[in-house]
This record gives sequence, C-alpha cells and structure tokens, in this order.
Amino acid sequence: MAARNGHGFFLVRLLRGLACAFRAFGVIFSSRRLFLLTLAPFLLCLVLYVAFFAVFLLLLDDVVDLVIAPGAWWRTVLRVLLAVALPVAFVILGVFTYTLSCFVVAGPLYEWLSAGVERQVTGSVEEEPFGIRNMVIDFGRAIGLAVLILLIEVCVLIAGLLLVPVTTVLALMGSAVLLALECLDYPMGRRRMPVTERLAFAGRHAWELLGLGLPVLVGLMVPFVGAAFLPIGVVGGTLLFLQLDRREPPQPGRGGPGPTC
Repeated sequence: MAARNGHGFFLVRLLRGLACAFRAFGVIFSSRRLFLLTLAPFLLCLVLYVAFFAVFLLLLDDVVDLVIAPGAWWRTVLRVLLAVALPVAFVILGVFTYTLSCFVVAGPLYEWLSAGVERQVTGSVEEEPFGIRNMVIDFGRAIGLAVLILLIEVCVLIAGLLLVPVTTVLALMGSAVLLALECLDYPMGRRRMPVTERLAFAGRHAWELLGLGLPVLVGLMVPFVGAAFLPIGVVGGTLLFLQLDRREPPQPGRGGPGPTC
C-alpha cells in the first residue's frame, strides 16, 4: 500500500525515475519510427540555423554597403572583420538558443513520440483527433516548456553565482522536478488530467520525478548536444508516468493502468 500512495524509501523511488531515463535510450532505438521522431527536430533546427547563417553570409556585401559606401578603402577591412565575427556570434547564439528552438519546433513531434512510446509499451493509446486546436495546444506547450527551460537555466546560474552549496543543490533539485513534470505533461494531457491533479501527482511522486529530471537537466546544460536529451526526457517521462499511474488508485474517467519500467 505504501507504494500505491507514493511512499517508500526515497532512494528506491529516486532510482525508479533514473531507470526510466536510461530505459528511454533502449525504447528509442528499438523502433525506427521513434528514432526518426527523436532525430527530426534536431536535424530540422540544424538545417534552419545553417540556412539562416548562409543567407546572412550571402547578404554580407549588402550589409556592408549600408554602413560604408562602395569604394572606401576600409570597406575590405570591415568585411573581413565581419566574416570573422559573424561565425563567432552565430556559435554564441546557437549555444543559448538551439535547445530552446528544438523544443518549439518539436512540439507536435514530441506529442507523437510520447504517444508512440505508450502504444509500443501498452499496445494502445488514447488518441486525440488531429486539428488546428490540438496543433495550437502543442505549440503553446512547446513554447511554455522552452520558457521553463530558460528560467531553469537562469535560476541555476544565479544559484551557482551565489556560491552557496545549499542554494545551488535546492535549485538543481527543484529545476529537475519541474522539468520532469513537463515531460510527464504529454501522457497527462492525453488523459485530460486537470492541473490540480497533475500537481498532486507530482507531489506524491517527487522523488521519482527528481530521478528522471536530474540526468535530463544535466544533459540540457551541454550546448547543442543538450537538444538530444529533450526526447530522452519525453520518452522517459512517458515511461515513468505509465509506471506510476499503474500504482495509483483508480480515478474516475481515467484509462487502465500501464506496465512498469
């Protein structure tokens, strides 16, 4: 009964969430469709960023012309400086925005990824009809999650600058739980769980969410590579929710329990 109510030794619960994060790798590579859904946002954002940079380079002469009249002797010097500075600025911009951009672009794709994982694990999934409304909801969720990740990064950075170990650890733990809760939002949303029920669920299983969120949070802090950890969180969050939902008491209007991780 303790397990059903979300209680138990905290280390076991922490490892349960951590196990789902690592199991996500196996689930993704076990299906070609899931692997492509995982890879698509990363490649799409890469193409968009490279295309944007290439267009800017092609327009470099026009940009220089706006500043210096053609024929000026130092026009060539400025062009060389811009040719060096632009790639550096592009890399810096990518470091701070690439992961967030992947989340925005991948909103609907991650919904399909989560549904595909649930179908593979349980054999069925509660599908929502495709339509403009659901696309808007998925896009809004993706933007909200991108904003949350940005706020998490800022909070962790501020906590780290304070050089107070307790503050830094608490900021990391709180950020990991929030990130994991957002990853669980996909299966929760398909079941139309009210916000209050989602928060109550997170409160009962905070240690499991911490175990899932920590490796994803650490991965997100790595520039560019962090974007690859986004689908790991979505898949791991779906697996964790199916496991924890199985242990929950029956809820009115909810589907059947799922298997464990």
